[in-house]
Amino acid sequence: MLTMALPDEELTRVGEVLEPFCRTRSGDSVTVACQVRGNRVTLVETRPLFIDPSIMNSVNVAQFEFVPDLKVWTLYWYDRKNRRQPYPTGRNRDSLEKLVAEVAADPTGIFWD
Repeated sequence: MLTMALPDEELTRVGEVLEPFCRTRSGDSVTVACQVRGNRVTLVETRPLFIDPSIMNSVNVAQFEFVPDLKVWTLYWYDRKNRRQPYPTGRNRDSLEKLVAEVAADPTGIFWD
């Protein structure tokens, strides 16, 4: 499947919305970053392994996919086998800002421990 790059205005919004979000979620040993690939932006959390803190472990937390025809974003979460799943609440299509707020609030408990 071929994915298109994000339009410039959406890429700018990604920086404006997700970079501050990632900074606030990052801490002493935990880093949250966003990775852009095509029309998808993945939130990735990196932290030391509990059993061996010298090894860093990265986990996909959420993915935002831009749908150019509809000019909306779609939200996905990752299951324990790192498979992308549609966000189950029915509120999975909206503006980037609203979906990032949904991930931050995490009312379903599927994004953050």
